[in-house]
Amino acid sequence: MFDYLKAFFEGLFSYGSRLLLFLIGAAWGLLEPTVPFAGICLFAILVDCFTAYRLGKRVKKLNPKAKTDDGKVRSSYARRMFYTLCVVYACTVLGWLIDTYMYPFAELYLANFISGGFCLVQLLSILENESSCNEAGWAKVLQKVLVNKAARHLDISEDDLQNLTGKDRDDGKH
Repeated sequence: MFDYLKAFFEGLFSYGSRLLLFLIGAAWGLLEPTVPFAGICLFAILVDCFTAYRLGKRVKKLNPKAKTDDGKVRSSYARRMFYTLCVVYACTVLGWLIDTYMYPFAELYLANFISGGFCLVQLLSILENESSCNEAGWAKVLQKVLVNKAARHLDISEDDLQNLTGKDRDDGKH
């Protein structure tokens, strides 16, 4: 009786592992064309995280008593980043599938637009991070049109941030 069970489980494992490998290969074959989009979106969000880290350092230097994380990684931020990447990648795959199978006659490039739109939003966030609490000339130009994220790092309003730094946002004078 034990030989029968042993043969049953060996056969089940053999066919089960083959089935699993087949499914993994099929999924890879389907998703492989969208992998470059996922890589680019991942790179964009990592650069955004790095510039947010640099902003946290500048905010801490500006106000040492500020309640900032000072570059510490939070699991809630990592989880939010992971969910964001999952949603963007799912939308990118959906766009690619629509292009490939529903409208193969019309080159819509939906995956390009979806991931490109996400990267554009990340680029704006990167520029906001880099221009906030930055005295460089290019940063001052960007500060006129972009949000100052330093207030968010300090958990205060932008008016309170201006009072803290002693600078008027419009003319840059003390």
